[in-house]
Amino acid sequence: MEKWGPTLVIVVAALAYFGSYLGYWFNPHDEGGTVCLIAQRLMQGERPWADVALGYNVGWFYPLVGLFHVTGVNYLAARAFFFALSTITALLGCGIVTRLSGSRWLGCAVGLVLVALPGSQFKNYIPLAEMANTACLIHLLHVEFSARRKWFGAVALGGAVLGLTALVRVEIAIFFAVIWALLLLFVLADKRLALRQRAAHLLLGGALLAAVAGAVHLPPYLYLRTLGVESHFTGQIPAWFGALSGGLQDQIGASAPADRPAPPTTPAAESRPAKPAAAADRSLLARRPVTDIWRGAGGKVRLLAFLTYAPLAGFALFFGAGVLSLAGKVWRGSFVLHEHSMKWLLLVGGSLTTFPQFFFFRPDRPHLSEFMPGYIVAMAGCLILLKPPGETRGRLQTLLAKGCAGFFALHLAAFAFYALQHPSAGTIAARVGRETKFAAANGVSVRAFKREAQTLTTIRAAVLKHSRADDFLICYPYMPGYNLMTNRRTYLHNVYVDNATRDADWMATSIRDIEERRPAVVVIDHRAINGSEASRFSRWAAPVHEYVKIHYARVAEIKSADNSTIEVFAKSLIPVAP
Repeated sequence: MEKWGPTLVIVVAALAYFGSYLGYWFNPHDEGGTVCLIAQRLMQGERPWADVALGYNVGWFYPLVGLFHVTGVNYLAARAFFFALSTITALLGCGIVTRLSGSRWLGCAVGLVLVALPGSQFKNYIPLAEMANTACLIHLLHVEFSARRKWFGAVALGGAVLGLTALVRVEIAIFFAVIWALLLLFVLADKRLALRQRAAHLLLGGALLAAVAGAVHLPPYLYLRTLGVESHFTGQIPAWFGALSGGLQDQIGASAPADRPAPPTTPAAESRPAKPAAAADRSLLARRPVTDIWRGAGGKVRLLAFLTYAPLAGFALFFGAGVLSLAGKVWRGSFVLHEHSMKWLLLVGGSLTTFPQFFFFRPDRPHLSEFMPGYIVAMAGCLILLKPPGETRGRLQTLLAKGCAGFFALHLAAFAFYALQHPSAGTIAARVGRETKFAAANGVSVRAFKREAQTLTTIRAAVLKHSRADDFLICYPYMPGYNLMTNRRTYLHNVYVDNATRDADWMATSIRDIEERRPAVVVIDHRAINGSEASRFSRWAAPVHEYVKIHYARVAEIKSADNSTIEVFAKSLIPVAP
């Protein structure tokens, strides 16, 4: 029981917790609609990249394709799959903390926190990839060089996880590849081996890591080659390097082309209250200024600002301490790979791999919640290493550990409160107050607020009334859930578009596509997708909106909860047979 007890507790807790809100909340403009719709399109013979933009890599979608071959296209089955990924993430977090602390039940406590705060639904690959790679890095530190087979086996395991990560999110794999390279370089400084042995471990370890990661990509490459899209598959890494370097230039104020899209992504669409802005604004969702922590308008604004900048304190403290301690050990010639300072740096580095997406590109609740699981484990591990159980530390270090623990407890409590306010954080908030049943196609069978259910029912009825099963339904700017719940096709290559990511010729291309493809129904949501007036579809896409109003009849108009408008346009006012 002592060995398997924590695992059993976490699994049972996950089943009970996730099962309690599996059938609650359906957001038509979130990742659930995207992932299910793209998986459906792949099942129907469309080719990744050539016919449908993925945003992520193929490993994000093909597991669902396999699942749907068993269950049929099913929204709730997909949600259960992603909850299963969250359960694995919690178990990995438990394992990391257990390894660092020596206490299975302390690891269990952290695992239960990860169950309660699993991250944005349908994006649970992200904390899982972060946790799995970090676990492999920490594991390698605890394997002795003398056990060569185990040591190189640990490197090979890390290569397999790194390769699988690249099949899901390329940029996270790039970040972890850099961390692996730096870790292997530090083998050269380990005092336990002769220089020749260190060089052998570095060269053989690096080659093994790269070979195993590459081997993981061989089966999907061969399959994608049969589809004629292998060049898209192999071209992602250089494309991501370009996107990351371009994003960095933008962040430090360098000039960049106005029409360059953001890095490939399909962000969840939870927007802050709109703010006035020019119609030509091409900016992404703005990050709250740090001054909002103490003078923001409203408690939620101040809380989001605090949660945005609080991780920087943890990163700065433990990264700085790790670098200083590591440099001192190397300088004195007393460095060994399993130093506490190395563990600090690996934990901080692992959690940093998901921080840029939140901090620089989408500083909102969903992206905060997908970053936080890795950060929680990193900070818990760093605090344990600051004052390990059973080890004596000086008074100053004890006070520092207590102060850091107090700040982290405040940070965690603030995040838990924030995450439990809205289901976009992936928590049980989805269940609160949602009692009205809504059922539609493709396993969309959920309970929602009465107003949510009325909106979904109105749109579903209008789409089914004015379209056949093989007609096109086009939704702007980002509402794949409507296609899913009505089982209507889309010809859009990329279902996500906004004022910041549209191409320079998007207007002309969209109008031409409507003329040529003649969709039966067009749904337009005028929400402020990036938190500004300029990000409303009626502002940045006015020519497309006007074209639709002239050539289509408006058959429904709904005011959403944030007072924005959803319009449904039909090509024909005559109801069609399904």
